[in-house]
Amino acid sequence: MRLLLIAAMLLSGLAIGRAAAAEQCAPGSYSVVMSPDSTTLSILFDSMVADSTAPDRVCSVHVPLSLPEGMSLGVYRVDYRGYAHLSSKDDGQFSATYRFGPNKARAFSRKIRGPADDDFTFTENIGAGLMKRVGCGSDASLEVTVGIALPASAPADDLASIDSADGAPKGGVVYHFDLKKCQP
Repeated sequence: MRLLLIAAMLLSGLAIGRAAAAEQCAPGSYSVVMSPDSTTLSILFDSMVADSTAPDRVCSVHVPLSLPEGMSLGVYRVDYRGYAHLSSKDDGQFSATYRFGPNKARAFSRKIRGPADDDFTFTENIGAGLMKRVGCGSDASLEVTVGIALPASAPADDLASIDSADGAPKGGVVYHFDLKKCQP
C-alpha cells in the first residue's frame, strides 16, 4: 500500500531536494516524486499496513522544498485516504503529524470504526492564518509522520492501510498548496 502526498499549486517552479526518512521506515519503503509541471508532489509508502502481525506502523519523512525566488508557499487542506477491513468490535487509528517550514507541528488523528471493509477518507481544512506561509528567503520543507494502528487484540484478518492506487489522486494523503509572490 502507498501513501500519496499531492501538492496542487498555482504556479510551477517548485523543486524538491533529497528526501530522508527516519529509522521507522524500512529502506526502500518510500519514494518522493515531483510531477513534470511542478503541480504535484507525491510521497509513496509501500509498507503502511497494520495487521495482526504488525498492529502499529509509523513512518516519518523530511522533504526539502526549493521555491522559486520571491515566492511563498502555503497549505490550506489535507485529505487522508486509506483502506480498512475491521471486525465489528475493533477500531483502527489513523494519525498524521506534519510541520511545514518553521510552523508549529500540526497533528491530525481519526478513529476508523469497525465493522468496515472499505476505503476511508478524512479531510482537514486549514483555515486562514492557522499556518504561516513559507519561503520569501527562508528554507522550506515538509516533515510528515504518518501512522496506522490496530488494537493488539485485533483478529488475524483485520487490517488497515494508508494507500494510493499507484499514484492516483484519489488515494493516500493529499496536501493542497498554493504558491504566491512574496509581499514586499
